[in-house]
Amino acid sequence: MAVTPKGRLLVAWAKALGVDNDLDAIVELHRLMNQLDDARSVLQKANRLLVNAPDPDAARGCVLAMGSLERAGADLLTVERRFHKHERGRG
Repeated sequence: MAVTPKGRLLVAWAKALGVDNDLDAIVELHRLMNQLDDARSVLQKANRLLVNAPDPDAARGCVLAMGSLERAGADLLTVERRFHKHERGRG
């Protein structure tokens, strides 16, 4: 089976993650998504403290950062689902 364009992308992801197979890629992606969730939790705590700060930019920055983490997690989830489907194929 030929490697599809999506497959090439997953080959690049596997290389970036330092793994050789789909299962290991999924495990690494889960680890990264958990780290993003941890970071979001820290930002949520900071935001609760900063919401009453005299400068609203501090809290706004936390909200923007949380949104960025959310998008990054969603992107990683999309890649993880592609590994689950074995879209990488074989070259």
